[in-house]
Amino acid sequence: MEYLKRRGQQEIVGFVLIVVLVMVALMIFLVISVRDDGGSVDSVGVSNMLDVIMRTTTDCAIIAVPKYDSFEDLFKSCHDGDDCSNLDVSACDYLNESLGDVVSSMVLSDAMVGSWELDFFVREGEGILKWDEGNCTGQSNGAQRSIVSHGESLVVRMRICSS
Repeated sequence: MEYLKRRGQQEIVGFVLIVVLVMVALMIFLVISVRDDGGSVDSVGVSNMLDVIMRTTTDCAIIAVPKYDSFEDLFKSCHDGDDCSNLDVSACDYLNESLGDVVSSMVLSDAMVGSWELDFFVREGEGILKWDEGNCTGQSNGAQRSIVSHGESLVVRMRICSS
């Protein structure tokens, strides 16, 4: 009977040892996969940049002049075919003219960024608008945002390439 108790204890110790080894291996893998290489823009940075762009207020007011729309609102208005009531231009035309300038000034101020592209399309559908600047020759990182407009899922995807 003593032998069976000891054998059971050895099996439990062996099992605990295996679990500890697996946990250590997972921790090492996690640290390696999360580590920043320091020389490129990571996808969290691109995601934050895309958030800032989406919340930027524009000079276009779809409904009335005191309520100027953000770029996120303009993406929805462009998809819906609305016009800027204060500028006598369509939301898509205003978006096409202004977004490229805003992104260029924001992105290219970073010396590590060589080029960028931004796509606006319907999920599982056709592209609506596309902006890009420069040629992507280095590492690229990206992020995307989903926007729902009248039951359709719209996607804004941004990709930045390091120089």
